[in-house]
Amino acid sequence: MAALEIQNVKKTFGTVDVLKGIDLSISDGEFLILVGPSGCGKSTLMNTIAGLEDVTSGDISIGGNHVTGLAPKDRDIAMVFQSYALYPSMTVRGNISFALEIRKVPKAEREKEVERVADLLQIGHLLDRKPSQLSGGQRQRVAMGRALARHPKIYLFDEPLSNLDAKLRVEMRTEIKKLHQRLGTTIVYVTHDQIEAMTLADRIAVMKDGEVQQFGTPQQIYDDPANMFVAGFMGSPAMNFLRCEVEHTEQGYAVGVRTGGGDLHHLPLVHADSSLQSWIGKEVILGLRPEQITHVIPHKTDESHVARFSAKVEVAEPTGPDTLILIDLNGQEVDCRVNPTEEKPVGSLMEFMVDMSKAVLFNPETEARLL
Repeated sequence: MAALEIQNVKKTFGTVDVLKGIDLSISDGEFLILVGPSGCGKSTLMNTIAGLEDVTSGDISIGGNHVTGLAPKDRDIAMVFQSYALYPSMTVRGNISFALEIRKVPKAEREKEVERVADLLQIGHLLDRKPSQLSGGQRQRVAMGRALARHPKIYLFDEPLSNLDAKLRVEMRTEIKKLHQRLGTTIVYVTHDQIEAMTLADRIAVMKDGEVQQFGTPQQIYDDPANMFVAGFMGSPAMNFLRCEVEHTEQGYAVGVRTGGGDLHHLPLVHADSSLQSWIGKEVILGLRPEQITHVIPHKTDESHVARFSAKVEVAEPTGPDTLILIDLNGQEVDCRVNPTEEKPVGSLMEFMVDMSKAVLFNPETEARLL
């Protein structure tokens, strides 16, 4: 295990800047996830850490040692690929032990290590099978086992679950989380799946267009997004973005929202200060998570950060534990998350409660965070 330092790493392909000066510091034993849409540079960054791509400029250190110019084999890393990359002619046992054999590890030691890894991943009964005889989830476990047998300083996972079906992806996510908790290994994990990022990571680096938009814990990324891209990318359903005007009422700063029926309501900006003075009468983007707009909870309605209004139910989407209700605010579709027992029929009026304690504001032109 080892800490990882990435300092001002840039990567250019021809005239295209794929990485535009990445700075990240990962502690020993930390689980870092690189997340972002396709083409944002996350896999390229992973490949520069692995040594599969040379950096144009910048420096990468693993365990305090500069590895920027070293070949992959000299970096003491192990990588698990999206495609599994198993040797089809070898058994599971052979696949796991192959790297140890190349390193001339004695046979008795190799066999002991294979048994240890197989027990850890619960694949002991598969050791004599070929990859073609395994399910997708079993193949992914073997690919992980091959990496674990190496005892490297850092494990790199490049979208390892993207080829699995939804149910298996959830199960493997749990297995990877357990594995990290048991071994305390340093892991860098690439995914475009924000749920994977939220559930697995100690810290997340959200990337877009070759730059890190925000680097923090899952809760920091979710509750305090740095800009509209991060706010919209993280969370399912995504954060609601409402175009509103800033007002100053007797109770303080607020934004006005109008329901589909034309009724105007003032939502308090409870964390606002004098920095919003220059925005009075101007348009801003209000960000509200669906769970912040819900059915009325009587004992919360008197709290200063809570507002209430009635709106017509446009669409209802039951999910089991809750129901997503679509309403119209300021001429825009807004997702609300309510208890299934409280939902009203489509087309009828329903009373909603808005928790403004975690509301955020963005600049409509730059998309940067205002509040």
